Amino acid sequence: MLLDVSPEKISGLLISLDSQKRIKKEKFWENIERRSSRRWPSMPLFNKTIVACDPELAVKIFVPLSIGRESSAGALERVELENLLAQAIGKVFNHYRREASLVLEADELDTILADSNISGFEVDGHKVINPLGFSPREIKALMEMTFSARMTYNRVKTAINKTDFFLTEKGQAQSEAVKRLGEKRADFLSLGADKSYFYPGYVPGVPYSRRELKWSTGGLVSEIGRRWNLEENAAKSVYYYYLKEGVSPLMDKYLSKVLLKNARDLGERVKKIKTAPKICFTGDISLNLLGRGLFYEPPLENFLGKSGFSAKLDGLLSSPEAFRTLAPFLEFYYDNSDNEINGWLKRRLHWLGSAV
Repeated sequence: MLLDVSPEKISGLLISLDSQKRIKKEKFWENIERRSSRRWPSMPLFNKTIVACDPELAVKIFVPLSIGRESSAGALERVELENLLAQAIGKVFNHYRREASLVLEADELDTILADSNISGFEVDGHKVINPLGFSPREIKALMEMTFSARMTYNRVKTAINKTDFFLTEKGQAQSEAVKRLGEKRADFLSLGADKSYFYPGYVPGVPYSRRELKWSTGGLVSEIGRRWNLEENAAKSVYYYYLKEGVSPLMDKYLSKVLLKNARDLGERVKKIKTAPKICFTGDISLNLLGRGLFYEPPLENFLGKSGFSAKLDGLLSSPEAFRTLAPFLEFYYDNSDNEINGWLKRRLHWLGSAV
């Protein structure tokens, strides 16, 4: 079950996955918060609920950890590792929760740790899957903390009547899917009508998270309205006709020229912060307008093929739309947090800021 959570509503999409890794759309709910008082019939059958929140409602922060040990210390055992990780995270948790609360515009005490994961272990500079049993002087790892406002968490919990769900942020899920293509560096850009966000592929050694860009596709609509003295709805209609190639070649050429300066401004902003040669993006804007030298659209079929998946999602006409829909599922499918270390670490983190 995939839940799409925005400030206005929570939509639900039930998908199935067969033995051949074929993803199929089974049922869709436009707004499950407005359903009748009766329990919706399929709820007890859902094996797992994956919750994808708008960027305004959740944020993920990546924090590298470096933990030293005494040179005379022996083999690393579970209790010591648990204590070392809990202490290291405890020292920085309040700082990053404060940062998340500012981004989410929520009270700090109502900014909760909705999910966490620790991975990328290194012992004395060597990558390992599990550091237990080694005798390192230094342990490194990458801590991922997903924060949301308590109100958002409670909305989801009330809507589905359960607390066991996988929560992510939509843009971050798409960024993780792009990384799965095997690129050494993979930046992602989510372009919205009001706000846009840049997700760096990997920033070694320093804490990082998404960055809001002072640019939006709404600016393109506003430019059309300003040029032709149109009201917002009329300007939107012109813009979306242009996107769908529903205007004459002469009009297409004119609008492209009108909007090019705005699009180039986005390119200049991204060049200053990018970590990869090219940036994958989703949003209501033409790739031709942005420029193929710097940007590319999500390669959904390529990704599904490399992962062994195929998909049949009736009603999702465009590849970018299908990519946005499936990315949270793909992030969950490849999530490695359901292991022993993350299990007991989450229990230790419970008192820091968990919602339950």
